[in-house]
Amino acid sequence: MDYQPKPQFEELDLKESCSADCSSCPIFPASFRRIGDSSYCRFSQLLFAAGEGVTFPADRIVRILFILSGSLRLQHGTDTVRLVTSKQCVCLARNEQFIATAQDVETRIVVLSLVHRIEFCEQDLFDKISPVDSPIPNESAPILSIHPAIEHLLVSFFEVPQMVECARFHRMKTSELFMMIKVLYTPTEHAYFFQAMVQPRDNFRVFVCNNYEKAQSVSGLAALAGMSLSVFKRRFAEHFNDSVYHWMMRQKALKIFSDIRDGEDSTRALMNKYGFRHYTQFSRFCKNYLQATPAQLISSVRKK
Repeated sequence: MDYQPKPQFEELDLKESCSADCSSCPIFPASFRRIGDSSYCRFSQLLFAAGEGVTFPADRIVRILFILSGSLRLQHGTDTVRLVTSKQCVCLARNEQFIATAQDVETRIVVLSLVHRIEFCEQDLFDKISPVDSPIPNESAPILSIHPAIEHLLVSFFEVPQMVECARFHRMKTSELFMMIKVLYTPTEHAYFFQAMVQPRDNFRVFVCNNYEKAQSVSGLAALAGMSLSVFKRRFAEHFNDSVYHWMMRQKALKIFSDIRDGEDSTRALMNKYGFRHYTQFSRFCKNYLQATPAQLISSVRKK
C-alpha cells in the first residue's frame, strides 16, 4: 500500500444560518444554552480509499475520530502506530501530530473537533469521574468501541444538508453526544478515553494516575500539573495519604510484579525496561517494595 505524505486536515468555518435568539429559549435550560454556545466544536465527514488519508496537525484542537466503516492506520511520532477498525473511536490529543491512512477500499470517518470542553447541566463531563487508584493505560490515542446509539447519532447528523452548515446545530449535537457518552460508558472508560483532556482541577487523582509515567520524577509530575513542587506535594498527600516518591515507586514495583506474573523471567530484561543499571540496585528495590528479590519473585510465580 502506498504511504505517501497525507494532506493536512483543515477545520471548516461554519456559518450561522439560524437567526434565533437562544438567550430566551423556553425549551432548553439556561445552563445548556450558555455552555453549548461557548464551546468550539465541529463535525466533519471524511471518506477515503485504501492508501488515502490526512495529517492532523499539532494544534490546540482535540479530535475524536469515529470509524463507521473500514479501518484507519494512525501514526504518531516516528514509531507509534495504531490500527483503528470499524465501529471504534479514537481520541487524538492536542498539540500532537497524527497521520491517518485508510486501510480498506472504503473507510468512512466522522471527526469531532473540540477546543473547549463539553459541559451540560452545569457540570463538566470530567468533574464526576470517579477516583482511580490504579493507573490508566497511558496511550496517545486511546480507543473505545462505538455504541450503536452513538453511531445512529453520527449517521443522522449529515442527513439534512441545511443543518450541517449551522454552527449551533454542531454545538447542540456535540452536547447530545457527550450526554450519551456520560451514560453509555463507565467512569473508568471516561478516564481512559479522555486522558489527554483531564486536568488536575477536574480530578487530581485521575490526573496523577494518567500522567505519572510521562513525568518519571516528582518535579516533572508537578510541572505537568502546572503547580509548584510544594503545592503539588501537599495536594498529593491530601488525596493519596502518601508521599509522591513512595507512591510512584510502589506503582513501578507493581508493574514489575505484573510482568513477572505474566511470564517475564529475565532479570536483565526487567532491569532494562525499568531503568536499573545494576542488579544490586534492582534487587534492593524489589526487597523494599515487593519484600523479595527478583529471583525469589520469579521462582514463586513458577511454582504456581
